[in-house]
Amino acid sequence: MKKFKLFFTPESIKEIKAAADWYNKQQKGLGKRFKGHFKKEADKIKQNPFARSVRYEDVRFAVIAVFPYAIHYTIDEQSATIIVQALLAFKQDSVENWLKRK
Repeated sequence: MKKFKLFFTPESIKEIKAAADWYNKQQKGLGKRFKGHFKKEADKIKQNPFARSVRYEDVRFAVIAVFPYAIHYTIDEQSATIIVQALLAFKQDSVENWLKRK
């Protein structure tokens, strides 16, 4: 099996930081806990990027344990790269958000 690497779009980096900051404002250390769960899920995606279902177009998603967020990503098989497109809360419309980014 190919070894995949992760690439984060600038938008996804902002979304991850914003979510962690928001959780830190709610309770000290909660943002760090959020990032830990995010990292665990990202590592699982790297191990087997095709294990998650396709949500829309060619975008797959992986749910972060404990927190109401999902990592939305695409796969570039040629370069063995997983492109994290977005980190969206469940309450956000992922399809609408995706169409805005195109």
